[in-house]
Amino acid sequence: MIHTIPYQSLDLENQLKILKWRNNERIRIWMKDQDPIDKYDHLNFVNNLAHVKDRHYFLVKNNDVEIGTINFIRRNKFLVEGGLFKNPDLNVPAGKNLMSALEREAVKHGYKTIQLEVQEKNSRAICTYKNSGYTMISTDGKYCIFEKDIQDICLVVAELSANHAHCIDIARKSIYAAADAGADAVKIQTYTADTLTIACDNEYFKINQGTIWDGRTLYDLYKEAYTPWEWHDELRDLAESLGLVFFSTPFDQSSVDFLEEKQVPLYKIASFEITDIPLIEYTASKGKPMIISTGIAGVDDIQLAVDACRRVGNEDITLLQCTSSYPAPVEASNLRMIPDLASRFRVKSGLSDHTMGSTVAVAAVSLGATMIEKHFIMDRSIGGPDVAFSMEPDEFSKMVEDIRIVEKALGKVDYSLTEGKQNSRKFSRSLFIVEDIRSGGVITEQNVRSIRPGDGMHPRYYSEIMGKKARKYLKRGEPLRHENIE
Repeated sequence: MIHTIPYQSLDLENQLKILKWRNNERIRIWMKDQDPIDKYDHLNFVNNLAHVKDRHYFLVKNNDVEIGTINFIRRNKFLVEGGLFKNPDLNVPAGKNLMSALEREAVKHGYKTIQLEVQEKNSRAICTYKNSGYTMISTDGKYCIFEKDIQDICLVVAELSANHAHCIDIARKSIYAAADAGADAVKIQTYTADTLTIACDNEYFKINQGTIWDGRTLYDLYKEAYTPWEWHDELRDLAESLGLVFFSTPFDQSSVDFLEEKQVPLYKIASFEITDIPLIEYTASKGKPMIISTGIAGVDDIQLAVDACRRVGNEDITLLQCTSSYPAPVEASNLRMIPDLASRFRVKSGLSDHTMGSTVAVAAVSLGATMIEKHFIMDRSIGGPDVAFSMEPDEFSKMVEDIRIVEKALGKVDYSLTEGKQNSRKFSRSLFIVEDIRSGGVITEQNVRSIRPGDGMHPRYYSEIMGKKARKYLKRGEPLRHENIE
């Protein structure tokens, strides 16, 4: 399991250990006159850091193994300069895990963009940065600056749900496959049949809603679908070792308490639990980001859920547009709900998608979805209650690829003329001489036209110049200039 510890809270032994890990040149940036410091000077240094709000240092552990440190320095309200240092005594790759930890901490602190500096000769680090979605924005021949927008990128979640056939080896392989397919996170569900319902087969507890599960009792379905709680540690550790965010959907207070022990970084509330205000309030009180599906909710239900989060001081809320049909028809997706949820409730919004294929999910990103959740299965031949609306790895991978393309295409609002636009203006229209005009000759519609290329006067002057006289002989094919007109 990967977790971070604030540098200021470490004991002296760990602080000195981190100090020794770090490159001497980097250490001396913060040392007076670039002189070495003894342990007492170091203590003062660390204590001073606690009073500088824009500097953050963290030790990163993976299953209690110290894999390195991360740090970031605020440049402005949204931009942060990051740094990461691998433990030199560690003989396994750790770059991706350190970068994931850095990004998670930066998001927690409200930053939107990370910049990383690296020497041009450090090809290994450059490769890691590029593979993690960073773009080189400048270089001076010695150092390169890489940048990544971390809050504008859609979090793509592979929902494991019941797609493990109660075999932990399938669950493990599914997490490996989700990571390979480009998922950012993997989600499970934390419940037992007894925490959700009771074993009863009267009409109230039998499913009869036109679903793929009709005829079954709730208890029987949930008993088949649940993920054993004793798997959580192993699945979490595996997911985080692969750089995935691991989280879950709790269904009662006992599952919230259990997940708190596992230190999950965020919580998802399922569509059918959106009316359970006590559960939402209790979960939100843990201070973790809250994701809430809205599949069966009216506007009042959503408002009650959002208010429950805010009542306990939790403002980190993402509402997911969701159609609670399994599988869901495309025409019921109502993707225009995504921007409306965000603006109406002042939250982030996304999509929990039960349609087949990836078209709906990819389209949702263009409407501002910050999270996409899709059910994921290693192979549909595994079977199970969710197989009919789950994606296999190759389908999921293509969806992620298309989402990232859409994100790039969305770009930003920018009316400035880039160098490319300026060059392309060569092929825009402008005013040209199309018939020879003698000196003193009158400019008319016959001898001046607005045509390509763009080397002449702006076409907006066309009406203004009609009837005026030429200062000199103007030859056909010449661009018309202001100085050519009397």
